[in-house]
Amino acid sequence: MFQVERQEKIVQILEEKPRVTVDELAILLGVTAMTIRRDLKYLESVQIISRTYGGAVLKSKLTLELPHKEKESQNKLEKERIAIAAADLVKDGQTVLLDAGTTTMEIAKQLIKRQNLTVVTSDVLIAAYLAVSSNFAIFCTGDRVQNITGACMGSRAIQLLKQIYADIAFIGASSVDVELGLSAPTFEKAELKKEMVLSADQVILVADNSKFNRRSINKICSLSEFALIICDQGLDEDVREKLHKLKINLQLV
Repeated sequence: MFQVERQEKIVQILEEKPRVTVDELAILLGVTAMTIRRDLKYLESVQIISRTYGGAVLKSKLTLELPHKEKESQNKLEKERIAIAAADLVKDGQTVLLDAGTTTMEIAKQLIKRQNLTVVTSDVLIAAYLAVSSNFAIFCTGDRVQNITGACMGSRAIQLLKQIYADIAFIGASSVDVELGLSAPTFEKAELKKEMVLSADQVILVADNSKFNRRSINKICSLSEFALIICDQGLDEDVREKLHKLKINLQLV
């Protein structure tokens, strides 16, 4: 088991138990107590867990993966407003890269008003929607599909992204923190998003206010990598000020 896989497993164990000891984790994962302590030290450094005497507890701000149906119902109006603003940045004839997620699905719904687009997406639900709702050239990254979200992930999906370059990319998020940056609940998802950030001329982060002040186990990139962040008016004033100080472009809708 790789280090990152072991750390993800530790987080999963802490989801089910309010507190675990170093010895318990060592037995469950088949490694030494020293290895577990190193893992806990790292997880504490990125503010995912808090170490206790002889063990650890999960911090409440950690964000975990939610099923597509549950995510779809959350902040729906905010996502729709974000999608309208995002689609306004797209010109006819461009190549658009859409991350997987419910916010980017809303963007796809707005994009059908455009002409002659080429759309590349890591979301089978978005690809299926556009296949029946548009005459765009549509490419899906493929590879393994995550059952609860419809997101594609894996080495073959990453290889396809390495071979394309889009005019504009819209990246979704489950966890956004001004200091840590963008992060994801799984290593595979983080690696895919990292490649997406490198695969477009203009990269836009689209995230409603509920995604901020959250951290997941796998870091993707700093917020300075994005040309623009589109969020709704519900974003905390403290977060707005921090982004302004960092000179990160923010559009509130």
